[in-house]
Amino acid sequence: MKKITKTQVVTILLIIGWMIWEYYVWQWSKTEVGAVIRVDLIYIVPIILIMVIISILQLLKARK
Repeated sequence: MKKITKTQVVTILLIIGWMIWEYYVWQWSKTEVGAVIRVDLIYIVPIILIMVIISILQLLKARK
């Protein structure tokens, strides 16, 4: 098995950070009245998706 790359480590850290962020935003949104518009998702989700795709491609490339 190959060693985990820096990109894969960053991806894992981003996902963990995102889960923590989501928990706190969820707690915050329970105190708000009315609709909560999540502009942060426009930036966070695409970055995480790109990093996950790059990490999966690195993993598949390392297996060949």
